[in-house]
Amino acid sequence: MKQIIIAVALALAAGASAYAQQERSEKVPVAVYYPESVNTIPADAAAVLMAKLNAATTRNGMGALNEAPQFYVTCIPVENEKYVIPGSPTKYFFKADLNFYVVDAFGKKIFSTWTLPSKGVGNSENKAMIECYKAFSPSSDAVSKFFNDTDARIKSYYEGRMDLIIKKANTLAAAYAYEEALYELSVVPEACRNYEKILDAADIIWKKYIDDKAAKALAKARSIWAAGQDAAAASAAGEYLAEILPDSKYYDEARKLSDEMKARVKSDIDYYRKLEARDNAQQHELAMGKVNAWKEIGVAFGNHQQPVTYREAWPFR
Repeated sequence: MKQIIIAVALALAAGASAYAQQERSEKVPVAVYYPESVNTIPADAAAVLMAKLNAATTRNGMGALNEAPQFYVTCIPVENEKYVIPGSPTKYFFKADLNFYVVDAFGKKIFSTWTLPSKGVGNSENKAMIECYKAFSPSSDAVSKFFNDTDARIKSYYEGRMDLIIKKANTLAAAYAYEEALYELSVVPEACRNYEKILDAADIIWKKYIDDKAAKALAKARSIWAAGQDAAAASAAGEYLAEILPDSKYYDEARKLSDEMKARVKSDIDYYRKLEARDNAQQHELAMGKVNAWKEIGVAFGNHQQPVTYREAWPFR
């Protein structure tokens, strides 16, 4: 069983490659995931179970809207008994424990578990399994309690550690480990109380991050331009200048160097049209997605570290 849970966690972590923008909600969003490693039940029976799980998360206000959320709920059935019931027509009996888990793919934790003993009878083994899984009712009090308790547990965990997480992120930022710092902040769910503290810390670190990247890009552009002073150098240097975001403190210096190159290399009009178009696109993206830009950097860092961080930190081995 532990090996199966490890497989679930690693698969979830690998899937967290994008974090789409999502409205703040009162509850922690939870997506439904069924691990491919659990291949002991037919696909149609698994589909019934997953549909019921989707209905349960939606009914309890925890349905996930984004592409790869942080929290997942999955079910790993464990067969206890099955046999043929003699008679005409022949009936099949199936009994299993439905083991539900809510997994934090970013924080590498299993937050909640719940086991629902179930059984079913059908005209075939598959139908008996389906009847067994139909016993999971999205509207039952037990299911609501499971999700409500999970929501409270996740919030309590991260709210109680929020100040420590911010402190660690600031320490990492002081050591210029900006991406790792943003990753530490990105694991705190938006539904937590005082989440504004995370946003404030992220805003400060994000500005340091883009200024650090801008300073390096500007230095590289100046070096290339100083060595060439021609159209080829302007094109190569301009690629670095185009990486500097408009709200960086080095943006005006980047534009000054861009104007200097443009005045010197007057024939390269198409290139500068491209540069201005990229600049306009960056400003639009900044205006539309600034709130989550820092989170995307953090999650990307977490995914890059997955082979080490996720595997070694997972609590069950």
